[in-house]
Formats: sequence, C-alpha cells, structure tokens
Amino acid sequence: MEPEEAVRQLEYAIDASLDETGQRTAATYRPTFERVADRADGGAVYTLACDLAGEVVAGDCPSPAEANASAERVLDDWAYTDGGA
Repeated sequence: MEPEEAVRQLEYAIDASLDETGQRTAATYRPTFERVADRADGGAVYTLACDLAGEVVAGDCPSPAEANASAERVLDDWAYTDGGA
C-alpha cells in the first residue's frame, strides 16, 4: 500500500466513524506513512493503516505522536518478522 492510499483509507474511516473531517485529520498521518514506506514496504504501511483505522472505528482518533508510536511498533515487528532492512 502506498502512503497516499493509506491516508485515503483513513479519511474514509474517520468520515464514517468520527465527528471529524477525515481529509483534514488523515493528512496529519501522511509523514508517518511515508517514513514507514521508506523504512519498510507497502505491507508495513498497510499494517499501520489497519492499526490506525481500527482505533478510529473504536472511536479514538490517534494523535500524530500516537501514530508515530504505532509506526515504530510496526517497524520493529516488521524487522523481526520480515528480516528487516
């Protein structure tokens, strides 16, 4: 998954689940998705998007700092399960 597509998926989840505008809110995650894409691959971006979308569907809207913490967990897991870079 490309970072742009991940942001778009979160826009849809936010629009459907929260009383916020997804386009504005999801854009704050773009740098995080780009960093994950640079350090891993589209699979890691997809994993992060799923994690964040799950939080949104549960009624939470992770802050950019929380999204970065989730990204670090995904990258750490990716390094152990996918051989790392």
